[in-house]
Order: sequence, then structure tokens, then C-alpha cells
Amino acid sequence: MDPVHFHLITNHIPILGSNFSLVLLIIGMLIKNRTVEIVALATLVTVAFATIPVYLSGEEAEHTVEHMQGISEYELEEHEEHAETTLWLMIAAGLLGSMALVSYKYSPDYTKWARLATVAVLFFTFLSMIPLALHGGEIIRSEIRGDAPAEHDD
Repeated sequence: MDPVHFHLITNHIPILGSNFSLVLLIIGMLIKNRTVEIVALATLVTVAFATIPVYLSGEEAEHTVEHMQGISEYELEEHEEHAETTLWLMIAAGLLGSMALVSYKYSPDYTKWARLATVAVLFFTFLSMIPLALHGGEIIRSEIRGDAPAEHDD
């Protein structure tokens, strides 16, 4: 499997996984269910690790598609810039999630603040994925960019 296919198959993992982790963590905190919180945090850490190969495959995929006809150079560059920001936010969220997981056992007084910090960073991480995904879709999909040729009624 080449990097383009790998990237297209895996790029939804960070988007869906971060959203799922965020919602599940908030639910766990609201209903005060430690098990739900731990599942959410463990999912977040897994998704954060999975984000790294997604990002790296995107770098490789860029070199493959950047000279193809119909590719938007502007959208490709915007996607790349958002990807780097999102990668660092996801790493930060994953590290905070890891600290929150460890705090359950070693520092229960810290757990509340670790969870809240994780929710805050994860929220901004998810927000950063919105333009990332939009620009990613617009790289090759001219109908999404709005510059598709008009259809003729004959």
C-alpha cells in the first residue's frame, strides 16, 4: 500500500477518535464514572499515537500528488499547515491524557485538573481538525472547492 492510500484510509482515525474521546471523557466526568473516563483517556492516548503515522504518510502523499493535474496547490499547503498544528495539539492532548491516567493511581488530587486540561486541549485539537479536514477534501475534489465545471442541459 502506498502512502497516498494509507493516508486516505487512516486520516479519519484522529478526527473521529479525538471526537469520540472528547465526548466520552465529558460524559464520564458528568456522570462521575471513573471507568468511562479511563476508557476515554486510553482511547485518546491510542489515537494520539495513531496520529503520528497519519501525519507522516501525509508528508509522503504530498510528494506523490503535488504535481498531478487537478490538485489545488493552495489547499495542499493549507492542509499541510493545519496538519502540523493539529499534530502538536494531538500530542499535547495525548500527553495530558497519559498524565491523567497515571494520576488516578499516583496522585488522585491531581486527576480533576489533569482531566480538565485534557478536555480543554482536546477541544482545541478537535476544532483544529475542522479546517484540516476541509482543506484535505478540497485538495483534489474540485466540486468541494466550488470550481467544478458547470453541467450543461442538452
